[in-house]
Amino acid sequence: MGRRPNLKLFFKPSGTWAASIAAIFCFLIGIVLTGYVGFLVRSELVYHHKSDVLAEVSEVRMRLELEIGRTIAHGLGFRDYLAEFDDRVFEPDVFRNIATELLNANASIRSIGIAPDNILRAVYPLEPNEGAIGLDYRSNAAQWPAVEQAMLSREIVVSGPVDLVQGGRALLIRIPVFPARNTSQPLSERSYWGVATLVLDETNLLASSGVLPAPEGMQISVVSKADEEAGRKLLFGDAIPGDVEPVGVTMLLPGGIEWELLGYPEEGWRSAGKEVWITQFVGSVLALVFSVMTFLLISEIYRARSIALHDPLTGLANRRLLEERMNQLAAMCERSGVGFEIFYLDIDAFKPVNDNYGHSVGDQLLIEIGQRLQSQTRDYDTVARVGGDEFIVLTPGNMRQAEKETFVTRLMERVNAAFEFSGTQIGIRSSIGSASYPMDAATMSDLLRVADARMYAQKARSKPQASNLPEGGVPQAG
Repeated sequence: MGRRPNLKLFFKPSGTWAASIAAIFCFLIGIVLTGYVGFLVRSELVYHHKSDVLAEVSEVRMRLELEIGRTIAHGLGFRDYLAEFDDRVFEPDVFRNIATELLNANASIRSIGIAPDNILRAVYPLEPNEGAIGLDYRSNAAQWPAVEQAMLSREIVVSGPVDLVQGGRALLIRIPVFPARNTSQPLSERSYWGVATLVLDETNLLASSGVLPAPEGMQISVVSKADEEAGRKLLFGDAIPGDVEPVGVTMLLPGGIEWELLGYPEEGWRSAGKEVWITQFVGSVLALVFSVMTFLLISEIYRARSIALHDPLTGLANRRLLEERMNQLAAMCERSGVGFEIFYLDIDAFKPVNDNYGHSVGDQLLIEIGQRLQSQTRDYDTVARVGGDEFIVLTPGNMRQAEKETFVTRLMERVNAAFEFSGTQIGIRSSIGSASYPMDAATMSDLLRVADARMYAQKARSKPQASNLPEGGVPQAG
């Protein structure tokens, strides 16, 4: 044979494969969309969980603000007592009595100190704070800034936690004292007497406000936001795990100190629940249903196309599909110069087979002929049934004359083999005419006419004479 083009287009497309690929693709798309929707659902669950935790933290902040505010209110009452010492002698016994009442009334206060002219002169309780007596705040770098701020701003200042001289660490409320010489004297004209300090008990303060212990299943931390460059500095509570994104609220204390209360769940943010599983299940089911529908639809399209382009009896290509492929090869011939061959085959005396054996036998014979032709051709050749007992074999590429004769001989030998049906052998004889494109004709209709004419010429040459038939015999199909 001559040069053959590589024609994958002549491999019969499988509707099942195409439908399967499309169904798998649709299923994967459905799974991806389901995953995305699941992600949105999980994000919504996390959002609601964060909202719940934020509400808890906000409530803790409110209680902490109320507790600090209540402590400051007690400190303001204590300042009124200190203002009386502007023009009279300090009375230690009276101080101890008032301080005792104040500590009994407010469990968040651990001790009280007073510092006339910024020098600590009295502390209650004295033990274990006696080591702080005589402290000049101006000489203490850790405590002086807050004392100075309270003195200059004439406002209460909350500072700390700071390290104490007597040991330990505490949160301090600095209350500046400005005695009035008369009830109408404005604050700006009053002289600075000194400062009173409330040392807060962190454990009681945090317990009364709900920071420690935190609500069940939660962790709450109090951090300072004073130094943005250094980041958050832990003041109270547990350190924040690095892999946790907490929620928080800001708390502004007297003196300009800014705290942030951070909350986070011990088990992490809740991103799983029945909503997620329902979404995944429903999405997967919908994806599966859609993929099955896609498979059935494409299979039906291929089936309908196959019916339109194939012979319903033999499953071979019909005339429409044959002409499409011939036109495709003709178009390729214009670019490559390689044509094609057609072989027009007709079953001689096929009508007597139907008359003598019935149409069902005739149909089985036609199916057998189609299978025999296919067994002698290649995957990219086309075998078509174009009439009742007429077949055409289309082969891409041009053949030399010797190749063509060998191919025709092989076809006829295979087709003309006796057909056995229900124990009866039926002889078959066929005629074949061939034509080459573009040598024999330039159009498809002319090419078919040439092959048809050559087939009938061969049929005429091989037609048996009536005198050669056996007495009372019936012509065989072939």
